Amino acid sequence: MRKKLIGILQVAATFIGTVIGAGFASGREILQFFTQYQAFGTIGSLLSGALIAWIGTKMMLYARRIDAYSFNDLTSALFGDRIGALIQSLLFFIIFGITGVMLAGSGAVFQEQLGWERQIGILVAVLISFMFLLKGVRGLLFVNSLVVPLMIGFVLMTFWANRAGVPYFTKSGPVSWFIPAINYAAFNLSTALVVLVPLAKEFKDEQVLKYGGWLGGAGLGLLLFLSHLMMVGKSDLFFYELPMAELVRPLGETMRLAFIAVIFGEILTTFVGNIFGLSRQLHSVVPKILTVRKSMILLTIGAFMIAQIGYGALVATLYPLYGALCAFIFIYMCWVRLPQKNA
Repeated sequence: MRKKLIGILQVAATFIGTVIGAGFASGREILQFFTQYQAFGTIGSLLSGALIAWIGTKMMLYARRIDAYSFNDLTSALFGDRIGALIQSLLFFIIFGITGVMLAGSGAVFQEQLGWERQIGILVAVLISFMFLLKGVRGLLFVNSLVVPLMIGFVLMTFWANRAGVPYFTKSGPVSWFIPAINYAAFNLSTALVVLVPLAKEFKDEQVLKYGGWLGGAGLGLLLFLSHLMMVGKSDLFFYELPMAELVRPLGETMRLAFIAVIFGEILTTFVGNIFGLSRQLHSVVPKILTVRKSMILLTIGAFMIAQIGYGALVATLYPLYGALCAFIFIYMCWVRLPQKNA
């Protein structure tokens, strides 16, 4: 029973940590997809959280039942070989782009919040990430189990500290909130599956995946909701690359630095998860040419090059585009039936 509970918590933490990266932890994603829509953004955050929990858990169970090694196996089973190959290629480049955004985010943390050279932040992120990547799935589970509880704790503390200024009944914003809410869920889940599919293979007990997925999705939805409420009505936050860090600033320098460390940790969880999943995907396509470790090195070099563009510009341009591209895949996953359990 204890082992099962630990497995559920590990799955939940990895579920949250895979979705929460630089964009979420910094607050940029929340502003982009929810907060600009004010009251409708509140509804959107709850809707996105529910959809990610439902479809994410469903796809982990699907992957477990077909014994999928990588995301390629899942897409081939869902869409057939030809369409699956197109989707694999599309999502590979989308997630590869997001991986570059993670490194750009690490540079933004060092530059905007610490006043250091952004390249230092990028290089530190790469070095620490490889320490976890070399440990395989154990490293992935460990980094998420370490960072995610800290992130949840900081969001709750920041919300409590700012509760007097939280507009629980916000003004109505633009009514075009629904599509961004769907796009957010589609984009984050489709990309997270690159990590969640190989993770599902590591757990034989479906109940661990089911309860872990539900718990992770519920935790993610709560973080979305609270983070959005803290930023509603604060138009000045749109000028910062790390708006959540600005909300923590009034709590004192020690708390601000601690939260910056957590943001940096969340960047690492998504970067590690993406490289972990993409390296398996790349290795499964050309196993005789690229080992998993060589794939990791190649992907990291490419992500480093993307990170040179800049964090704010990447989030504002790429994330809405990626959400629209992933919407079709996400809608299809809503309707697909789970295969039968193996005897």
